[in-house]
Amino acid sequence: MKHPDEHQQEIRELIKDVVTDTVTPSSRRGERDTEYRRRILSAARMLLETNDIESVTMHQIAKESGVGQGTLYRRYTHIGDVCSDLIKSTTNRFIDMIEDKYTNMHPIGSGLDQLSACIHDVIDFVDENVALLSIISSMHGEKRHYTIHKKPFFVRLRNILAPLIQHAIQNNEIKDLDVTLTVNTLLISLFPEQYLYHKDTLGYTKQQYTEGICRLFVKGI
Repeated sequence: MKHPDEHQQEIRELIKDVVTDTVTPSSRRGERDTEYRRRILSAARMLLETNDIESVTMHQIAKESGVGQGTLYRRYTHIGDVCSDLIKSTTNRFIDMIEDKYTNMHPIGSGLDQLSACIHDVIDFVDENVALLSIISSMHGEKRHYTIHKKPFFVRLRNILAPLIQHAIQNNEIKDLDVTLTVNTLLISLFPEQYLYHKDTLGYTKQQYTEGICRLFVKGI
């Protein structure tokens, strides 16, 4: 199992590389659009790392990226659209990484050890992106038909975690249990709002929160 600092470094590399997550341009216009997107997301990431997310404006992003406001608004209606694009790229890279780590490339040993390591990875990611994730979640939460359980990020995480618990059952590490209910409850506890509440309101450190979640959903089952 990797040291927590190595997990943190992996997450940081994902965030640093997010602005390179672009399609290959097939024309001069496509190349220009790709460059605009790269500059916009790079500027947005820098501003969000150094300012409160609520204080960042479209004007600041346009100025920092060197892209005209008209060009910016043709691509993004408001700051929420920029954040959505940024976090979509970031989360896709993160999910791709842990899918490779826990399902595609690495043989499974102990299901519970893998579950614990995956929880550490997710909380590291949430901790690095908690403000941005919370804003996006609250934006979606205002939509009448929004269901978090159907969002791709939630579904893909569930499809990673459930087999780890099932493997632990089959490997006689734990007794049989309701895998669906356990995984859904675990994922709710990993939501950025839950993490932020425990960290900022109740004073939990990231280590305390991670150990508590593992105590409930790894040792506890």
